[in-house]
Amino acid sequence: MEKLSKESRYKNAKKAAFIGIWGNIFLGIIKLFAGVFGHSTAVIADSVHSFSDVLTSVVCWIGVKLGKKRPDKYHPYGHGDAEPIAGLIISMILGMIGFEIARESATEIVLGQFARPGVVAVYITIFAIAFKYWIYKFTIDTGRKIKSNPVIADAYHHKSDFYTSLVVLLGVSISMLNKSFLWLDPFAGFFVALWIIKIGFDLGRKNIKNLMGEMPTDDVASHIRHVAESVDGVKGVHNIRIHYIGPYSYVSLHVNVDKGLTIKDAHEIATNVESRIRNDVSDVSFVSVHMEPA
Repeated sequence: MEKLSKESRYKNAKKAAFIGIWGNIFLGIIKLFAGVFGHSTAVIADSVHSFSDVLTSVVCWIGVKLGKKRPDKYHPYGHGDAEPIAGLIISMILGMIGFEIARESATEIVLGQFARPGVVAVYITIFAIAFKYWIYKFTIDTGRKIKSNPVIADAYHHKSDFYTSLVVLLGVSISMLNKSFLWLDPFAGFFVALWIIKIGFDLGRKNIKNLMGEMPTDDVASHIRHVAESVDGVKGVHNIRIHYIGPYSYVSLHVNVDKGLTIKDAHEIATNVESRIRNDVSDVSFVSVHMEPA
């Protein structure tokens, strides 16, 4: 897999974040227009959801921008942890928005505060669904390409808005056609809100694991061992440790070599191991090799 430079990652992440920001501002405005003139409280609430997406896209961009900063005296391994921190903030925002939507939906159901929407609300919601899905696809493809947790988190937030708009479309359409089903919109919105909360929980757990330094799958360690053992002079590899710093990882390992080697020869083998791992294992920025006699 081709390794992207930090500058390339930043440019891709910035593009995704700005598309999210301006796209959601546009969607928020037209949904608000449709909700007001179409007399639909559901579409007005959906416009608020779109405006909230602007905040998460801004947080995403700030996290990626901070993570791009070079290592310094106080951050020798760089600022990559700014990305999972940003992803964690996005997950909390998702949880709060999901809770608020659930509360509003429950209130409407209990009080029976239903309104019959106009056709403009349906047309605008259909357009918003198609446009939002495009934003989601662009953002998720970019996030996976550059392996950025906050960009991926932002994409899932876009996806939550997409599904919310689908439920709004269902509720608005049925409510417009049949007064007996005016309750369907807030009822379905409640379940979508629970889904949004679940997404926020899953993303939060993933980013917490990243910040806590949880080891990746055994496949990654096995690949690193295979790459290290392929270097001439290496007799064995053990005690592999992997710690992620944002999208990049720090790898330390113990390498066994012939006990009769000079310090110069052992150092050369260690250098070759470090270089091979950085080149052959994706997203590895730092490698520390501890030499031991075989």
